[in-house]
Amino acid sequence: MPKTPHHLAALTFVESHEIKAKSWSPFVMKTFLTVPCALAGLLSATALFAQTPVNQYQPATYRPGATYFAEPPAPAKLWGQPTTNVSYSKNQDSALEPIPGDKSYLDALEGKGQAPEAKPAELPPPAMPSLDGTPIDSSFSSSCCEGNYSGPGTAVYGDCCVPCSQWFAYGGGLIMNRDLEKEVWLSNDSLDYSRQLMGTHDAGMDWTGGYEVRLGKYFAASGWAVEGRFWALRDTTDFSITNAGLAGQLDTPLDVNFQGLSYDNGVSLQNATAYFNNAMIHRLRRSSDFYNVELNFFQNPNLYACTSGASNFSVGVLGGLRYFRFAEGMSFSSDTVDTVFDGNPNEINYNIDVANNLIGPQVGFLGSLNHGAWNVSLGTKLGLYGNAITHHSQVYGSAGNAIVDNVASPNNGREFDLNGSRSRISFLGELDLSTSYRLFQNFTITGGYRAVAVSGVALSADQIPQNFEDFAIIEHTQAASDLILHGAYFGAEFVW
Repeated sequence: MPKTPHHLAALTFVESHEIKAKSWSPFVMKTFLTVPCALAGLLSATALFAQTPVNQYQPATYRPGATYFAEPPAPAKLWGQPTTNVSYSKNQDSALEPIPGDKSYLDALEGKGQAPEAKPAELPPPAMPSLDGTPIDSSFSSSCCEGNYSGPGTAVYGDCCVPCSQWFAYGGGLIMNRDLEKEVWLSNDSLDYSRQLMGTHDAGMDWTGGYEVRLGKYFAASGWAVEGRFWALRDTTDFSITNAGLAGQLDTPLDVNFQGLSYDNGVSLQNATAYFNNAMIHRLRRSSDFYNVELNFFQNPNLYACTSGASNFSVGVLGGLRYFRFAEGMSFSSDTVDTVFDGNPNEINYNIDVANNLIGPQVGFLGSLNHGAWNVSLGTKLGLYGNAITHHSQVYGSAGNAIVDNVASPNNGREFDLNGSRSRISFLGELDLSTSYRLFQNFTITGGYRAVAVSGVALSADQIPQNFEDFAIIEHTQAASDLILHGAYFGAEFVW
């Protein structure tokens, strides 16, 4: 056992008094020797349990504002060693000051024996949590927002889960079709009334192409975006039938309707049926135009989210304004001279043009599922719109308009060139299902299906009257039909 200074002092004390102890009685000698020996043994035990550090001047770690337990040097100074926490704050209790003679405390306080500690580096701001709850790496701001992102499979890809506020633009194509109204027959074989040759569906809208553009800005902090959207479709379809191969003549079932309406080809005034019956050719031409303008505010936290394997689903709301225009034209023409429409005065035309102009607010929901670079979205919109409807009907030829030729009619002598308008409330709903793939952070390709349903619209075929002399009914535009427009779209979006 190592001999500490206390131990040596005790032994010296015993040796110096050994001679005197011989003259004392054994009892007194035992009593006198027992006390210093017990004290020496106690001090030796204390030295045994007090572990002396290898380097008692080893610098201690120091952090401003922290509180530490300082290890005392061995042997322990039982009579003066503070046993409470030593604080380096300015407001510490003076009673807890380290002992001035304790070199290890003084060196720790003065910073001697250790290299000057560098100032702690400033910590970055807390990481923004991603949609799946994991923090986003700091490379998000430097790599994602500064355009260093290079697509799926890269290290940066997993950090771009919530983008910076940014602008986005989309351009793409549409291919859509519409449902048709109840068919109205326009041509038949005069000797076989059961053989209907041409109706309004024969020139109905077929699958037709259009285009769509969008421009908006996404605000990453809130998950909201504002977007302007425009798309358009235009279709024109012709269908014709000649009298070749018929058992009789090429007539029209509307001959009764045309009674009382006459047309002058420059030679004579005849009933309009004389120009639609016994024809060489009948032609039907129809057009359908769709224009859609929207300004929407919508919430979609996953709009530009991208993860490295985890799937994220979100549901957002939408609100905005929409202007929707649906215009339809129909022209039924007949030629009794030849099968070529070249403006001959013997050609006659019956034209109907209607336009529905819907404007109003809309609301909706957006569901979005992200998985890596893939995104699947389902959106719905529903709005209540004011529908301003215009209508124009005309029977004419190159020689002028047909007129009412019936002295018993209040409209006798008036030309059949009528305009009508009305307003009503219409409903419009939209369903949109899309899939997109992000090739790069700035570029995404998209494809999807869209269906638009509108109630309370005017169709051209609905304006054909039972009696062409009744102008009041014709001018009161019929607007009780429905429209369904549906089809696919595809395009690409660029973000900057």
